[in-house]
Amino acid sequence: MAEKGDKDELNLPLGGVSSDNEDELNSSMASTGSDEGQDIKKRRTETTSPRRASPFGVPASPPKFISMEELIKATTGVKNMSLAHEIAVDANFKIGPTEKDSKSFEKQVEMIMHKAFWDVFQESISEDPPNYRHALVLIGDVQKQLFSVILPHQVRLKAQITEVLDLELIKQKMENDAFDLFYYSNYVIDIMARLCSQERDEKVAHLRELKEPVPLFKEIFQVLDLMKMDMANFTIQQIRPYLQQQSVEYERTKFQEFIKKQQEAGIDGLEMTKLWLKRSYDVLTEEADASQQAGAASTASLTPASVLNEAFMELLNWDRQQLYPETLVMDQGRFMDLQDKTSRLTLVASILLVTYSTVGSAISGVHALKQKLKSEICVILEGVPDSDLNDKMTNVAEQINKSVREYMPQHGYKEWSADQQAMLTGQIQQVSSRDHPVYKLVAKRLKEFIKQIISKKHTQPLQMPVGFSVVEEELGQVCGQFLRLISYNRSVFFAHYSDIINTLLQWRTEDLSPRG
Repeated sequence: MAEKGDKDELNLPLGGVSSDNEDELNSSMASTGSDEGQDIKKRRTETTSPRRASPFGVPASPPKFISMEELIKATTGVKNMSLAHEIAVDANFKIGPTEKDSKSFEKQVEMIMHKAFWDVFQESISEDPPNYRHALVLIGDVQKQLFSVILPHQVRLKAQITEVLDLELIKQKMENDAFDLFYYSNYVIDIMARLCSQERDEKVAHLRELKEPVPLFKEIFQVLDLMKMDMANFTIQQIRPYLQQQSVEYERTKFQEFIKKQQEAGIDGLEMTKLWLKRSYDVLTEEADASQQAGAASTASLTPASVLNEAFMELLNWDRQQLYPETLVMDQGRFMDLQDKTSRLTLVASILLVTYSTVGSAISGVHALKQKLKSEICVILEGVPDSDLNDKMTNVAEQINKSVREYMPQHGYKEWSADQQAMLTGQIQQVSSRDHPVYKLVAKRLKEFIKQIISKKHTQPLQMPVGFSVVEEELGQVCGQFLRLISYNRSVFFAHYSDIINTLLQWRTEDLSPRG
């Protein structure tokens, strides 16, 4: 049943971004006359069977040995690539404080060492006269920490800190009983107040209230750690535009280096990627063959771009027992999150569809009620894993019935009866099944909509799929993020995808060509 507002259009920044490489990917089919393409032909054997198992069944080269140093270097390159990727694709990326497990051996050792140091420091300054040898070490560490949060152009400030926190001079003062610990701590706090971000002002101000040396220096180091983190995030913010420009080529180069090291070790570094693309190729091939056998025009377009787009769509319905393709592992968490979000949007739209179909014209077209029901459903289902959905659907049904019960008499309709409530409860409880006809229909609409977004260049806004107008904002965010991720991924790994898909398509062409 069509709903009021379901013809709203979704405005996304789609113009060309979803298919930057589509024409290039399709036209690259012509390049299979290269030496690599000829080699593929030579490796194949004649067969009378209409379809061979796979074009990737070529035995691997004999393994070669690589040194541990080379492997570590390659792995480090991938780690750097991963960090650059995070900064480039996530506009909200920030470095956060590292939290170690308090029960871990590493954390236990760290706590013991720190306690021992601070205990010795407390004992030494409690002597008569006080022994400040540990304070000299702390001041030296503080100086290094301050230098790490100073910008390169702050040359005069660095020189001033060097002059005031002159360790040789401080040592002489200690030897001549002229050392004032709080003179230096107050100077350090003043510098920190000048350098810290506004959100650290309160913590720095608190330092001035501490009058005991051990708690004071402990807090100074904690605040300096936060300031170092702030400086790192500031640097990331400054370099992000430049990094976004350079990251595609950087990732492409680093990934190629890693693949090469794997090949030298006799490992196919694109094995999962080939299987992933092969599955999509098989889906489109089966659709094309079925249409041909039925004597109908094929609706499945077998082009490099269509195969890749079909593969990207699989990410929204991914079997989590399968390994992710090598080219997607850095965004695996993001794609899994988008998979969860599309699943929930489908469920919310399905629940509302059966609700409006069951209740009927009394609530048809009432946008405010639909928004209220959507909010209630989302609150109940928030954070609920798929394994617990069936149990929560009873709560969803109870809340929707309550809202409908309140709505009906307020707007002049007869009371929502117990029988009607039971019927609606049954409908809502059943719709959470992936095999339910309504859920399957809504999921199909969403898949077709997203596939349309990533498959074509658009000059006009797209019309929302029926049933999704109530979650238009959430759907727009999901589609926008999905589009950005796959566009970036396609830019980085275009050459690998092109080679793999063209091999598959050439393999099919030879299968279908007449035998001599």
